[in-house]
Amino acid sequence: MADNSNEYRFKKSTLNAVTAVTTQIVMGVISFIERMVFNQCFLSDYLGFYSLFNNVISILSVAELGLSTAIAFALYAPFAEDNWQEVKAILGFFKKVYRTIGSFILIGGIIISPFLRFFVSTEVPMTSVTLYFYVFLFSTVCEYWFYYKSILFSASQREYVTTMLANLCRAAMYFVQILVSYFTRNFLLYSICILALTLIRCITVNILANRDYGFIKGKPGKLSKETRQGILKNVKGLISTRIGNVISDSTNGILISAMVGSSILGLYSNYQMITSGLLGFCRIFPNAITASLGNIGVTESSEHVADSYRYIDMCYFIFYGIISIVLMNIINPIIGIFFGADRVMPLSSALLICLLFYIRNNKNLFGTYKTSLGLYWFDRYRPLITGLTDLILSMILGHFIGFNGIILGTIIAYTAIDLWVEPLIIFHRGFHASSRRYIATTMLRMVFVVGMMLLTEYLTAFLPGSGITNLVLRFITSSILTIFIFYILYHKNKYVIESYKAVKRYIFKKEC
Repeated sequence: MADNSNEYRFKKSTLNAVTAVTTQIVMGVISFIERMVFNQCFLSDYLGFYSLFNNVISILSVAELGLSTAIAFALYAPFAEDNWQEVKAILGFFKKVYRTIGSFILIGGIIISPFLRFFVSTEVPMTSVTLYFYVFLFSTVCEYWFYYKSILFSASQREYVTTMLANLCRAAMYFVQILVSYFTRNFLLYSICILALTLIRCITVNILANRDYGFIKGKPGKLSKETRQGILKNVKGLISTRIGNVISDSTNGILISAMVGSSILGLYSNYQMITSGLLGFCRIFPNAITASLGNIGVTESSEHVADSYRYIDMCYFIFYGIISIVLMNIINPIIGIFFGADRVMPLSSALLICLLFYIRNNKNLFGTYKTSLGLYWFDRYRPLITGLTDLILSMILGHFIGFNGIILGTIIAYTAIDLWVEPLIIFHRGFHASSRRYIATTMLRMVFVVGMMLLTEYLTAFLPGSGITNLVLRFITSSILTIFIFYILYHKNKYVIESYKAVKRYIFKKEC
């Protein structure tokens, strides 16, 4: 029975991952084309509006406090036990709270709208700017009011359904926006496309949820006191996580602009576009297995859960390590070719950006297991401490070193706090085991990745050619060299061997 359960989880996680990877690649290409057309058809002010509105609404969305994560965890056990009445009660509670949050965001946005002029420097009339903001605001509110049923697909290990739906709607939106941008150059119509496709996505997911989970129809029962307390406890644990993440994610740009200059921030934004796209791609895998790990957490022993962590962690290290090392070798050439040689940052800055990319991917697995095992309560102070430490260190180092100091402050904060506190919580509370060996291994891996970045960059610097030719040679050479060294070092690792067997067994449907 256990083998069948493991095979079922593996198939669900694989289907989630394959669906997300495929659509992410397609969406990356389409969104790149859409952004090219946007820049040709609109003033840079409008791209600024786009970023500003999303930032303002993201701040308002802090009111969500991680409730969807806590609700998803609460649904794992009822789904595993086929307790449909409990699922229905939890969904009813989620609906009420999410619609309340959506209303709060709407009211907060209306209150903030008269003050937008203090954040916008443009010749575009403020009446138009405010109108654009309302369209973006209503789009976000619609998701809170009508998209809550999507959580059923995540909790039942069918996230590939909502992933496919979301990306189909995004693809349609980009296509329509390309046409609107090119033929009308009307930003209001461009914004309305976002609202229209959001409504279509919400309506479609509700239809699919009603069809696939017929038991949710009708009036939901009352949520049990124990379940409600469990949800609220995890939400309390997530509050500081949300606030800490806002501090860490939002302050670097402000510090760079204030302490170094907006021109440097503009250069950095090009690198962020690349790393953010890759981060979104890399997060597909932890998102795809979250529900399966939640199922393991409520049905298997702590020893089995701990073994699954070490198994997946090794796969993550190899996968993300290779991506980060290769990225170090090609990121500056990409910027130089597609954005201009004057937009390329120093090699030291590129190294820090790629190291930060690796660390953030390394943290993905921590978050996945905290979600799956419901450990947010024990981790409630760490994100806030990390965020404040990041802010203070970045300010101090930024004053003396400039841009590199600000990025280095974030790296030190993550390394000094997150990379040992989060494993400590997961191993101690989730696995009932020591985390010392894992933490030491994680630090050694980071040193190894930095060393590989420097080594491959040194070797690829001697490659001939220029432009696209040199970029392709760098990519091929760094990829082959990195994969070869990883193979030599880790091909006999038992978790690597088990990963290979699992994939082979899944593909060929036979025992290996």
